[in-house]
Amino acid sequence: MSLRELLSTPAGLNYNHAAGSQQPAQKALLNSRKELLDYVPIGYRVKKSGVAVNLPVIPWISILNPELTTTTQAGLYIVYLYSADMKNLFLSMNQGYTRHEEVAEQSGYKGKAKRERACDTLRAEAQDLLAGLQARELVPDRNIESIALGADGDLPKGYEAGHIVGFEYSFNKFPSEDVLQNDLDAMFTIYDATRTINDEIRSLGQKERITVSKDPKTVIKKSTKTDITTGFFEPRTTSEYVAHFTKMTYQVSPLHEALLTEFAKYAESKSWEPKNKKIGARDLVLVGKTGTEILVEAKTVGQSQELVVRQAIGQLFSYRYVYYQGEDIPLVALFNRPISELWQGLLSSLAIDFIYSHENKWEGSGLRHFK
Repeated sequence: MSLRELLSTPAGLNYNHAAGSQQPAQKALLNSRKELLDYVPIGYRVKKSGVAVNLPVIPWISILNPELTTTTQAGLYIVYLYSADMKNLFLSMNQGYTRHEEVAEQSGYKGKAKRERACDTLRAEAQDLLAGLQARELVPDRNIESIALGADGDLPKGYEAGHIVGFEYSFNKFPSEDVLQNDLDAMFTIYDATRTINDEIRSLGQKERITVSKDPKTVIKKSTKTDITTGFFEPRTTSEYVAHFTKMTYQVSPLHEALLTEFAKYAESKSWEPKNKKIGARDLVLVGKTGTEILVEAKTVGQSQELVVRQAIGQLFSYRYVYYQGEDIPLVALFNRPISELWQGLLSSLAIDFIYSHENKWEGSGLRHFK
């Protein structure tokens, strides 16, 4: 299903929050979660409204980075918000309202004053984050400074107050598939930058921040399943862990491990044996039927493609030197999002293949090894 279709269907079916969970529009929203996963980087989570007994006035579909939060009640997340009259759709970089409300209540605010206080803190933090995005020249050309959902109530007002940057679409003139996909892709870069900006503000200690980059209530369970049948590959964990290489220590994230797990499944389907056990600091080694090896370094793409490409280059060359004494084995840089032709060209000039995930498919020069 196209992104345009999955987003417009609930509005076309006349969603009504009072009509119940069996209405066609709500069923379309439920289906949208699975469909939208094809348009987000591996490891991100998609949630939708309507899992509670009462349907919300403002239906939504959210996209969450599990490194930051697993709930729309706190932290930073991307969200599609439908207006109450279902005439407009907003794509918003937003913040969790509920955590702000909890802090307001703990500070002694009650009733309407509690909501006003929560919205005030949301707006203040949104302005700080917007200023940081402006300084990095990451505010979209068609950015909307505010959103109007056309509904009262705590959550609708919270969504409006928590909006940082984003886009507005009218269903009367709904944009093309390319525009929708480009806007969503831009939001992932903004998401990563917003996280960095929020961390910088917090580290300065000059302002209290209710929205945090890592939700303290988030609990990420370790995986106990081995999806790869060889036994040589096992998802290490879906929570962060610390890896060690010589005297260097670095963090590996849930998105990184999800990327490796999905790619290992693909490689095995192409008769390669994926290994991530007892291979030192290397991300992944693929072993062919004749014993041929491919060295894979995985990177999640944030606000700087250049940075992750340079890191991949350095690690691939250093690992080849340390583990293979410089033997000329195939090198593959693996990414969870597309990289530009500029960085594709740099990798190719160094005889490093690249593979990236795009719309739930693998693309790139490195696919030549799997034919």
